[in-house]
Amino acid sequence: MKVEKIGSRGTLFTFAASDTGFPEECCVYLINGKNRVYLCDTHLGPGSMAPVREYIRANGMADKELVVFLTHADYDHIWGACAFPGATVAAHEGTLERIYNRGSLELRRYGHYKNGDVKLVYPTLTFDGKISFREDGVEFIHAPGHTSDSALCHDRADGVLFVGDLVERPRPVIQDHDLERYIDSLERIREMEAKIMLSSHSGRVTARDIEDNIGSIHQFQDMLVTKPAPNETREVSRARKLYTLLLYEDAIAQTAGNTFDYEAFQKELWDSLELDYLSPLDALLDGVEHEELKLALESYLAGL
Repeated sequence: MKVEKIGSRGTLFTFAASDTGFPEECCVYLINGKNRVYLCDTHLGPGSMAPVREYIRANGMADKELVVFLTHADYDHIWGACAFPGATVAAHEGTLERIYNRGSLELRRYGHYKNGDVKLVYPTLTFDGKISFREDGVEFIHAPGHTSDSALCHDRADGVLFVGDLVERPRPVIQDHDLERYIDSLERIREMEAKIMLSSHSGRVTARDIEDNIGSIHQFQDMLVTKPAPNETREVSRARKLYTLLLYEDAIAQTAGNTFDYEAFQKELWDSLELDYLSPLDALLDGVEHEELKLALESYLAGL
């Protein structure tokens, strides 16, 4: 794990793939505010957070209130929250909903990546647009795009943005079907003109990376209006299928309303395609043709 000082009061902890076996580098960010300590994301479990806890203690921050901020509900950002009993756990209201709906399933799908004994923790402080801690110059802002619940942390005192998975290098990871909303969020981030931008999986990112991400989304939009080619790469084919899944999933959830059960939907869908719904999502997408998946989703929606 690499530890790097950022600005006057920030510390970036970077976990290499070799640290935990997770296939990507992953960062969490700590801000030592006047009244509180803010930890942005928590990696893969209490094992990952042990050195962060020790850093907080060794640097005289343990007596301050700890606010754990979850940038979104993906498992590689939330599993370590259980290492901080008694902390205020802040997140967008959609993150709370996604952890309730998907947390248990993702723990079983991706449990081989967990670092320690993971227990799901639900946000205790939620917000819609943004929430500010004015005395510390810290605010959390909803910025949907990577996922519908994505949010960022703005440290106004140091001019630092921790953007979670919203900005990546070389291209964004799209897990929500509203692409125009993603572009809007990226443009808002660009207009904030931060001195330093930090990404969960790419470390320091720049305005150029934002432009590249916007360009990649436009290319993705162009790809979606074309039919799948016989020689389409696995990456492109998987992205096309994921987008279709996300689009129908939202329509199914809206149609079902309060009766929608995410895990039951996943099980019925993938069982109908003769695939094990507990397999990682990438493996499921690779195991089905696009038209086959689309027909299964249409059938599910029609049956509601």
